[in-house]
Amino acid sequence: MRRKKLAFIISSLTSGGAERVVSTLSNSLLDDFDVTIIVLYKCDPFYPLDSSINIVYCKDAYDKNLPAFQSVFNHFRFISKISKTLKKEKIDIAIGFMSTTNIYTIICSKLLNIPSIVSERIHPKFSSLNNYWRKIRRFVYPFCNRLIVQTNDIKSHFEGMLKPEKITIIRNPLAPELLNHRHPQQAKEPIILNVGRFTNQKNQELLLKTFYKLRPEGWRLQLIGSGKNEKKYKDLISELQLQDGVELVGNVTNVYDYYNKASIFVFPSRYEGFPNALTEAMAFGLPCISADCPSGPSELINDSENGFLIPVDDQNQLESRLQLLINNKELRHTLGKNAQKSTKPFEVEYITAQWKQVITDIL
Repeated sequence: MRRKKLAFIISSLTSGGAERVVSTLSNSLLDDFDVTIIVLYKCDPFYPLDSSINIVYCKDAYDKNLPAFQSVFNHFRFISKISKTLKKEKIDIAIGFMSTTNIYTIICSKLLNIPSIVSERIHPKFSSLNNYWRKIRRFVYPFCNRLIVQTNDIKSHFEGMLKPEKITIIRNPLAPELLNHRHPQQAKEPIILNVGRFTNQKNQELLLKTFYKLRPEGWRLQLIGSGKNEKKYKDLISELQLQDGVELVGNVTNVYDYYNKASIFVFPSRYEGFPNALTEAMAFGLPCISADCPSGPSELINDSENGFLIPVDDQNQLESRLQLLINNKELRHTLGKNAQKSTKPFEVEYITAQWKQVITDIL
């Protein structure tokens, strides 16, 4: 009997949470399936992919300034290209990631009479979809075979759109190539770390202002990532005269080195789908302070047991908790140790088994 073939469909393979999940799952499912990744826009994959994975690109580059008629044409072009690829590769099941790509996935799957799974990666309350695309999503999503979400909160939002039995909660997997670089014996440095895109959603500005207020002697703040707020943060660092204490690192492929060296991780997001960077930091045994935002952190952290939860945008609470960790090495060790233990269920073998079960049930 021939091996079943599956295709992930995603807009890009650059750095990002959804991209890391697709890359990790693609590698880990190779033992049981032939894997193709259909990518809307051409790019160099940021995360490692096994050489046996087939990657197909639909378009060379993204153009955000297209006139309306050209934009509509692009949607039909994507649907055509995805459908042709699914047919050519004899794909048995299509798996979409992110809302717009999910819609393409469901339409193409219906055209070819193959099953589909779609996966939402952000809390729907904070989705960037306009009303037009929200209406399309509401119409199209009931035609998928399964919707994968990361949290109970997100599941409850979609239960008015799909039958509850069509929605499955599967957390994001921790990438094994990341965990393989854990060095628990490495000496910690007085570093406060944040990892995430530089956007209003990730809210690094709150962390910068908190660091300025505390001015902890001998401590440094490292922000890993890039994004549209980069210039804004550079200007703020200059304005607050924090150049000697704050480093904007950029995107890195060796983020594990920073997890290994840091002493504290702060995650001040205003909203999430499921917080990959927070899960990774906890897996590296870092004591974490996270905003209790929708959704994910409260399903990872039991406050004061394996980390701290604070209200969203609460600088006073962030200052208080951060000062407490800075002053108390023993507390940092205890919270970090408990954090690492609590992330065991997110290791790739457990998450892959859940995905495999869903895929097998549908096939």
